[in-house]
Amino acid sequence: MAEEKKVEYRRANWFQLIFGMANNGNGICFYLLMMYASYIATEGYGIAVATMGIIATVTRLFDAVTDTAAGWLFDVVNPKKGKIRLFLIIGFAIEALSAFAMFNWAASKYKGVTGIVIFVIIYILYFIGYTINGIAGGAVGTVLTNDPKQRGMVGLIGTMYSYLTPMAFNTIISFLILPKYDNQYNAPMLKEACFLYAIVGGVFVLVACIALWKVDTIEIFEASKPKKNPDEAEQKLNLKEMWKILKGNKPLQMMIVATASDKIATTTASQSLVNTLLAGILIGSYKVSTMLGNVTMIIGIAFALLGGAMIGKLGTKKTTVLWTWVSLVANAVLIGASFVLFSIGKMSEIGLAIIPTIIYCGLMVIKQGAQMAVTTANTAMIADVTDYELTRSGHYIPGIVANIKSLLDKVISAFGNAIAAFMIAFIGYKTTTPQMGDPATWPLFWMSMFLSFGLPIIGFACTLVSMKWYHLTKEEMLKIAGEVHEMRENAKAEA
Repeated sequence: MAEEKKVEYRRANWFQLIFGMANNGNGICFYLLMMYASYIATEGYGIAVATMGIIATVTRLFDAVTDTAAGWLFDVVNPKKGKIRLFLIIGFAIEALSAFAMFNWAASKYKGVTGIVIFVIIYILYFIGYTINGIAGGAVGTVLTNDPKQRGMVGLIGTMYSYLTPMAFNTIISFLILPKYDNQYNAPMLKEACFLYAIVGGVFVLVACIALWKVDTIEIFEASKPKKNPDEAEQKLNLKEMWKILKGNKPLQMMIVATASDKIATTTASQSLVNTLLAGILIGSYKVSTMLGNVTMIIGIAFALLGGAMIGKLGTKKTTVLWTWVSLVANAVLIGASFVLFSIGKMSEIGLAIIPTIIYCGLMVIKQGAQMAVTTANTAMIADVTDYELTRSGHYIPGIVANIKSLLDKVISAFGNAIAAFMIAFIGYKTTTPQMGDPATWPLFWMSMFLSFGLPIIGFACTLVSMKWYHLTKEEMLKIAGEVHEMRENAKAEA
């Protein structure tokens, strides 16, 4: 224990912690914007819903492949200063220009085969930019601090951006933009939304670059760390090495299973098509749904704060298991409560009548809050796995570790778009997209329940199973922090 007290951690100040994670907000901006891709594909390019599902899946798989190149490039490019900022800005520029092309410059100008080709090219370019920006954003937490106590705070702040950003945008879209277009997701509405998301995303990137000014240096990314075998030759960070890292790093494997299983469920549930089924048709009001969503999210922030505090006391593993159980149960109860309300014709009274509102809102608070706590723990896991890899192999490669996780995460979650599109086509939406005012039928109800709450239950179950083999407990991470400190001191002495 005496040795642990001698460890000198690299700590970030509050300005760096709060604004250094601002790129999370940019990522969410473009994630939210691309949730409307199915609508602009149909409205602006004449692409059928099921066809768009296939396109979204294939391009997402391509996005996963680009992660390999982006992760390798991120770890081999080492300017003296500004590495993270360079990738953040380049990535943002590509994704912003691609978004403007998709929703503005090319929309309603190309149809048929030409429309499909143009749309796919733009979509691919967008994913290239999103990947470049995301790889750099994923490494921010690692360079800000190596203090286990601050890791929970980094995850918490990242979660705040990830949840407060959509809360603000959903309010603006539902109350200010959609009403101007008769609550329809048409091409002019999507064009206006695109400008809003891109401009705010740019502000987030700028703020992050300012906050990272002092920590974004070559020293932090120095890869020449000592191996366990001093005579071992420096390994190249290629596909073979990435496979060796994945194969030898059990916590990384389990983290991927946990986050990817949740991601495919949440990606599907968060699609704008699915939201329209639940909010626009079953509840019957985007405004009411958004207002209730904001209330539940604000209250749910307390769960995220609690989750962040628990990471410092219990570690990421115990925190993840606890809140995953809460999330699973909350989603199951929501299905049951929604069934009762829909059966007695009260679901459309959510936000209008007291009892349906209390039941639905109360359950959503628990669901949303627990999910925010899980997201906070998942963010902190990336930094823990990175430090574990340093002590295991001698490689300090936050970009590669984040890249491997992101690569497999995207391959699995790529099918979320296709699942939503094909399931919705299955209940009759083949050439048109769901819109508010469509009849609320039983097939539509059950499809909404499965996509909104059923799939997340399956994802949470996978997380609980994977955590049985994730051994980076709080005690283990304290030992690892001491080893990392010793390695840094030895490296300084040898220099």
